[in-house]
Amino acid sequence: MLVQVSGKGFELSEELRSYVEEKLTTALARFSPRVAIARAFLADENGPKRGLDKSLRLVIDIERLPLIVVEEKGESWYAVLDASVERAVHAVSRQIERVRSKNNRTSMSGDFDASLGAGMA
Repeated sequence: MLVQVSGKGFELSEELRSYVEEKLTTALARFSPRVAIARAFLADENGPKRGLDKSLRLVIDIERLPLIVVEEKGESWYAVLDASVERAVHAVSRQIERVRSKNNRTSMSGDFDASLGAGMA
């Protein structure tokens, strides 16, 4: 899984970049065979002013599935990151589970139809 981190409106420190990469890698590790790229876009909308001006957009690219996009705003990079990663993990898990359920229903109905046909012959 590739993790990309970029910043806009502020100087993205190596410490923050590393923290974001580590947090995403750890949180999405169980999905790593399916997740191709996780991108984090950090923006400080008001510069050095205080307030809910730190925003983070996570874009998770799962193979052969729609992109997952999670956006969060807050006062602290770490709080914004924690909340958005938690939401992203939940969304990835839900997306993969939907596919599994759909595939299981399809294969089970095919087996059921085949067994019905065999019993009628």
